Amino acid sequence: MKQAEGAKVLLVDVRDPVEIMFTGFAPAVDVVVPFMSPNLAKWNDAKSVYQVEKNADFEANIAKALAVRGLTQDTPILLMCRSGGERGAPSATALWGKGYSKVYVVVDGFEGNTVAEGERKNWRLVDGWKNSGLPWGYKLDKAKFPVSAN
Repeated sequence: MKQAEGAKVLLVDVRDPVEIMFTGFAPAVDVVVPFMSPNLAKWNDAKSVYQVEKNADFEANIAKALAVRGLTQDTPILLMCRSGGERGAPSATALWGKGYSKVYVVVDGFEGNTVAEGERKNWRLVDGWKNSGLPWGYKLDKAKFPVSAN
């Protein structure tokens, strides 16, 4: 789909800010609105990790990000997570039925898929924003982190 010159979109990174600090950031992102974040007060014994919980203000934060930029619910919203499916698809589903008419997930997300074999097996080096030659780095833009509904 070719976008008309001057057309507006909202590119949202739905990863947790701490994850972004360690895996990298795409400067093209308009705003970071985490879909899920670890709750440091809750430990998951079965997985030996902190309990991850949905951001109860996710939709309100998206609405605010649009409003701050003078955009509407008809503006295309591109949601990007680490791999495209783990948080990208569920975050799109969370906006479904709430008046957003053009919600999309960045295929393969920021880091892409894992290598199937060899010395780098299970490393995320296949496709995704980071592996496709698109601009990224470890320098974060504080103004894009995270938006608050209040």
